[in-house]
Amino acid sequence: MKIWPDCIPCILKMSLGVARVAMKDEDQVRRFMEGVLRLKYFNGKNQKVTSPDVIRDVWSKVIQVTGEADPLRKVKEVQNRKALATYPKAKALVLRNRDPFLGAVKLAIAANSIDAMTDVKGEAPEEIIKKWNKLEINRKEVAEFKERVKKARKVVYLGDNCGEIVFDKLFIEVLLAMHPVDITYVTRTLPIMNDATLKDALFMGMGKVAHIMENGVPEHIPGTFLKRIDPELKKLIKGSDLVISKGGGNYDSLTEEEKLKGKTSFLFLAKCFPYCQLHRVSLNAPVIYNF
Repeated sequence: MKIWPDCIPCILKMSLGVARVAMKDEDQVRRFMEGVLRLKYFNGKNQKVTSPDVIRDVWSKVIQVTGEADPLRKVKEVQNRKALATYPKAKALVLRNRDPFLGAVKLAIAANSIDAMTDVKGEAPEEIIKKWNKLEINRKEVAEFKERVKKARKVVYLGDNCGEIVFDKLFIEVLLAMHPVDITYVTRTLPIMNDATLKDALFMGMGKVAHIMENGVPEHIPGTFLKRIDPELKKLIKGSDLVISKGGGNYDSLTEEEKLKGKTSFLFLAKCFPYCQLHRVSLNAPVIYNF
């Protein structure tokens, strides 16, 4: 998905939010925002790019100003610890659900609210658990997604944010209980915002339920572009029966890939007007989009 006019103020808001958390003083924040506003995307003339492309260039300025390779490292560590602490309760609730698959997928999508794009520190995991079961989701899309899962033997699962991946792990456990399936969980290679890296996935114990692999992209970019990923991952995706894609960044980048149609299911929250408009849902509604 190419950027909409709505993406510009959204990215600017995220930029300032990150600056307030990652930078030492107001001078740094001002210098950073001056640099961001000089980027070509914010003059309204370059609309043929995706949001992850814009965020990549913003993030390079975050790194430049802070001098940190992973400016939100401490935030991510807190998100991981808090989410991990809620895992036993979340698992018990899902397994007691009349339909564990529906319960687990709704929780995995609800956890997409742990997102630096909308709130640098993310929604508290305990708040996610309180409201996940009340979320309304398109049952037709759920049924189609469930059928795809039942038929799949090789799955590539593209992760998104820290903290959120605890609930991805729980969802994967439910999938494995349905039938034997070979799952590869993919993280970012380089740190970007609060997106999960290999280190985060290992800390969460993802290796107990899936193979873990970095995407191999040599850029700080919050998305997945087939032309930029590791050749081995590209081969895995090509040979997979199903690609499960979490979050807006992966959605924005992979909906540009026609060759993935028919085998990709996107799971995310509709956090902005474009998503709501495209999928005919209310703000912050859960979305399953079987591409």
